[in-house]
Amino acid sequence: MKQKLMLFGLILLLAISGCKKDLPEESAVSTDQLNGKTGASEERQRQCRLIFDDRDGVYGNFFHYNSRDLVDEWKIDYYDGYPDVYNFTYDNLNRLKTGHVVFNYSGRAFDLKYFFQGDRLVRETWYETGTTNVVDDIVNTYNFRGQIIKRRSIPKNIYCSFTYDFLGNNPLVNFYVDDVLLLKEEYTHRQYNRNPLTSLNGIPVVLPYYDFVISSWWETSQKWTIYEDGIGSVIIDMDPRTVQMELGPQLFLTSVSNFDRAIQQNTRAIFEYENCGRSHNSKPATNITPVKNSRAAIVAKFKRALLPGQSADLKREVKDLKRNLGL
Repeated sequence: MKQKLMLFGLILLLAISGCKKDLPEESAVSTDQLNGKTGASEERQRQCRLIFDDRDGVYGNFFHYNSRDLVDEWKIDYYDGYPDVYNFTYDNLNRLKTGHVVFNYSGRAFDLKYFFQGDRLVRETWYETGTTNVVDDIVNTYNFRGQIIKRRSIPKNIYCSFTYDFLGNNPLVNFYVDDVLLLKEEYTHRQYNRNPLTSLNGIPVVLPYYDFVISSWWETSQKWTIYEDGIGSVIIDMDPRTVQMELGPQLFLTSVSNFDRAIQQNTRAIFEYENCGRSHNSKPATNITPVKNSRAAIVAKFKRALLPGQSADLKREVKDLKRNLGL
């Protein structure tokens, strides 16, 4: 009996050692770093929080926080003078309660209401501003781990399905319109990092997108394939072998670059934070040079059309995208 127990213990020890090889080394991820400590002489700091990110000078996100450390304003700027601006309120349990969005490009505005069951966002309803007229109603379905596996727009018959790996990363999204596949998104997660989006306190998914949940790690590659009449065309194809990641305070990602095989160009995203301690706080970049009429900018406009309230005909958006890209 003792021999069997010793053999079982040896096998268990080897299994645990093998798992540790896939995770960051203990020396690289200290408790002090994860808790935001900057040194024995300084007081303990709270977790970093994302205030700005940019992709190739094509679009940027700006975040502001209220006194409870919750995101109360989110501006998506395509550097064209017409940003999308969201404002949020929360209940006493720090759960999203209401929102208001202004799409300056189209001049449209919407009121939003959020519904929770416990800590799970189960419904997100969009209204014409100042009315009770529903323009979109998005319902979330969860698996037994509490992860969103489907976001469905009831009035528009749009839905997205999500899968996860054992680390909580999202490698695949399928985007359907009228039960027909419109877009397939594929991601890899091969390098440890703290995803900047996990620092957005109060935001349970990447609102307001139909097709974006927050992974534990930022992706090392992404591939997007759009479909028309069942025929796929690749519009993004970042090579995971070319990825370069830089980690900053508390091991949050500060920049990532890849070679995009679809456009035969390098692509780069940067991330800036506050609340990391006096030596690590950032200010949103003011020296971004907007890039217009590039393939990346054309794809960004297509992504914008995928937002609720932006386009009444996503199939037409795919046709327009293919024509603009020469596909």
